[in-house]
Amino acid sequence: MSVTLTNSIQTIPTGASTKDSAARKLLRVLEAVSSPSEAHRLSDLVKETGLTKTSVFRLLSELVDEGYVSRTTDGTYSPGRALRVLALRLAKNSTDDSDQVRTRLKRLQEDVQSTIHFALRTGDWATYVEKVEDTAQPIRMASRIGAQIPLHSTAIGKAVLAYLPESEVRKYAAKTGLPRRTDKTITDVESLLTDGELVRNRGYSIDDEENEEHIRCMATPVFDTRNNLLGGIGITTIAPLVTQQKLESFAPLLLTAARDIMGLV
Repeated sequence: MSVTLTNSIQTIPTGASTKDSAARKLLRVLEAVSSPSEAHRLSDLVKETGLTKTSVFRLLSELVDEGYVSRTTDGTYSPGRALRVLALRLAKNSTDDSDQVRTRLKRLQEDVQSTIHFALRTGDWATYVEKVEDTAQPIRMASRIGAQIPLHSTAIGKAVLAYLPESEVRKYAAKTGLPRRTDKTITDVESLLTDGELVRNRGYSIDDEENEEHIRCMATPVFDTRNNLLGGIGITTIAPLVTQQKLESFAPLLLTAARDIMGLV
């Protein structure tokens, strides 16, 4: 699923009136960033929007802070995770039955007979954008699409943190304080970094009642086709009913599903 706004936002010609509202300027920048391209440099966006360099840079900075635009280390810009969340929500509300992401998640749910979540990173949180419930279980999960979950105590969140630079993980820990959710929550950054190394080595994370008592989860990160980290897919189970050994036996199915979805987001 590509994120593009060019079909839904009327194109505004270069050199349009400087009296444009702040909202119109913001939309012009979003439209330019989301147009198909290998890379969007600041100079390219200035030319495409017809706005001043100062205005474009200020708007981009605000969009980056809110997660709607991502800035890479080489200085280029691309649609951010929050914008992808919005795109996936719009797709979910569509009546089109060919939602390939949900179809693939549903197949994973049928294979493992457990609830499946797909969440995208949005700043210091992950946000659920898809959920496929295991209706056979006597206990229903309280999770819902649009809900935010912490990164340090959830399987999806830990899968995300594992693939961030160490400096960013330390910054996240300092900012959030790694609040305790249960007696098993990781609450110090060194342990979190050690856990991240384990996740990278085996390809998936485990939340063993670290976010909620009696809930055991496994997750793996999801990247887009340019290898940008987006979020993660998780399998959620009832701890008394599914052992960690049983949960980890689902790893090949989970990793395969993540690879398939990589080409769809």
